[in-house]
Parts: sequence; C-alpha cells; structure tokens
Amino acid sequence: MDWQIIAIVLITASTLFAFVRSEKRQKLAVLSAQARHFATAPAYRHRAAGTVAPAPAYIPMGLSPSDRMFLQSIARTAKQKD
Repeated sequence: MDWQIIAIVLITASTLFAFVRSEKRQKLAVLSAQARHFATAPAYRHRAAGTVAPAPAYIPMGLSPSDRMFLQSIARTAKQKD
C-alpha cells in the first residue's frame, strides 16, 4: 500500500512539473513571436530624430462656401456704397 501512495505522488508531481514547464515554454514562444514582430515590422523601424516626412503637396480646392458668402457680402456692400 505504501508503494502505491508513493507512485501516485510521483506521477502527480511529474505531471504537474511537465504541465508547468510546457506553460512556461508556451508563454516564452508567444513573447518571442511578439519580440520578433516588433523587431522586424516596418512600422516599428527606427527613424532619425531630425527626419520629418515631407508635407503633402498643396492642391487648391477653390473657395469654401463660407469664404464665398463673405466675399459676396463684401461685393454687395461695395456696390451699395458707390
């Protein structure tokens, strides 16, 4: 009977040890994959401090409706004063 209890304890301990070890390996694999992604992805590459992306080219789009109303009101008041 004593050897059966010792066998149960040894089997349980070895199973728990294997489980904990595999969980640590799995977490390490996930962490390694994340580190590899952050080390090699283009979005996370180092950029020099003085480097600034060029501003987009200015494309005139015409007057906004509020600008157009303002200029029309100036034109009306100029006609009324003449």
